Amino acid sequence: MLRLAAPVIVSQFSVNALGLIGTAVIGRLGARELAAAAYGNAAYYLGFIVLLGVMLSVAPRVAAAHGAGDPAGVARAARAGLWLAGGLAAAFVPMALLAAELLVRTAPAGLDSSLAATYLRLYALGMPATLAFAALRGALEGTGQPRPVTAVALVSVALAAVLGPALAFGWGPLPALGVPGAALGTVAAHWLNAAGLVWVARRRLPQLPVPPQEVRAELGRLARLGWPIGLTLGAEGALFTISSLLMARFGPQVLAAHNVALQVITAVFMVPLGLATAASIRVGHHFGAGHPQAARRAGLLGAGLAVTVMLVVSALYILTPGVVIGVFINVADPNNAGLVATAASFLLIAALFQAFDGLQVTANAALRGLQDTRWPLLISLLAYWPVGLGGGSLLAFGLGLGPRGLWFGLTAGLFLAGGLLLWRFLRRTGPGRAKAPV
Repeated sequence: MLRLAAPVIVSQFSVNALGLIGTAVIGRLGARELAAAAYGNAAYYLGFIVLLGVMLSVAPRVAAAHGAGDPAGVARAARAGLWLAGGLAAAFVPMALLAAELLVRTAPAGLDSSLAATYLRLYALGMPATLAFAALRGALEGTGQPRPVTAVALVSVALAAVLGPALAFGWGPLPALGVPGAALGTVAAHWLNAAGLVWVARRRLPQLPVPPQEVRAELGRLARLGWPIGLTLGAEGALFTISSLLMARFGPQVLAAHNVALQVITAVFMVPLGLATAASIRVGHHFGAGHPQAARRAGLLGAGLAVTVMLVVSALYILTPGVVIGVFINVADPNNAGLVATAASFLLIAALFQAFDGLQVTANAALRGLQDTRWPLLISLLAYWPVGLGGGSLLAFGLGLGPRGLWFGLTAGLFLAGGLLLWRFLRRTGPGRAKAPV
C-alpha cells in the first residue's frame, strides 16, 4: 500500500501545487486580486470536480482488468478514458465562458467582477489537458505504475513555479500581466502534464488493437460508473463552492481568508487523497482477482492511515496556524492582520473535521474499487446538502454565527459522510457480499 501510495501522494501534491502556486502568486498581488481569483475559481471548481470525478472511473476499470490479467481490457479502458475526457472538455469550455459572463452581472459589490471573469475564462482553457491527464493517470496508476505520473507532474510544477510569477510580475522582458499571467502559467503547466503522460502511456500501457465498437461499449461503462462519482464529488465540491459564494457576503477580506484556509486544507488533503487512490487500486486489484476479504483489508488499511495523518494535521492547525497561513500571505504585514486572524479561526474549526475528511475520502475510494458508486452518491447528497450546506447557512445567517457558521456546517457534513461511507464499505465487503466486476 505504501509503495503505491508514496508516489501517488507526491503526484497529488504536484498537481495541487499548480493551483497553490497560482494562489500564492496572486496573494502577493493584493487582497483585491486574491478575492477576485477566489470568486472566479469558485465558479470553475464545481464543474472541474464533477468532471474529474467522472474521470475517476478509469482507474477502477483498469485496476480490475489488470487484477484479472486482461491486458486488452486495460487498453480498452485507457482508450475509452481519453474519448471520455475529450467529450467532457468539449462540453465544459463553452459553459465556463458563459459562466464568466454571468459573473460580471452577479458578483457582489466590492468585488472586481471583471477580473474574476477574466481569470475564469483563462483557467478554463486548461480543462481539456486536465481531463486527458486524469484519464492517463488513472490507467497508469491502475496498472501499478504511479512513478512516471509523479515525474511528469514534478516537471510541470517547476514550469508553473517559474512561468506563473514571471508572467504575473513581468520578469525580464515579459509584461506584468497580474492575475491573468498567474492563470496562464498554471494553464501551460496543465498542458505540459497532458503531453508528458501521452508520451509515457504510449510506452508503458498495452498497445493492443481494440475494435471501435468495444471502445464505445467501454465508454458507456465508464460513463455509467463515473457519473455517480462525479456527482458525489460535485456534492462535496458544491458544499465548498457555494460556501465561498456565500462567504462573499461578509466582504472581500473574509472571502480571501476563506480561500486561504481552503487552500491549506486542500494541500493537506493530498495525503489522504493519495492514500485513498492507493486503497482504491489495491481494492480493485483484489476485487478483479476474486479476493473480497483482501479487498476489505486494503480498504480498512487505507482508511486507518488517512485518519492517522489527518489527526496529526489537526494538531498543526491548532499549534502553528501562522506558519501554515504564511505559505500563502505575508503574515508579518500589519495590513494582513485581520485576514490572518480570520483564516486562523477557520483552521481551528477545520481541525475538528480533518479526521472525518480523511475517512470519507478513503471509504469512498475503496467503494470505487468495488465499482460501487451509486450508494456513495446518495450518502454524499444527504451529508453535504441538507446537513452541510443547509445547517451551515442556518448557523451563519439564521443564528448569527457569521462566517464560522458556514464552516461548522462543513464539519457536520463531513462527520456524517465519513461515518455512513465506512458503514457502506463494511456492509459491502461482508462475507459473501462482494461480486466480481462485469
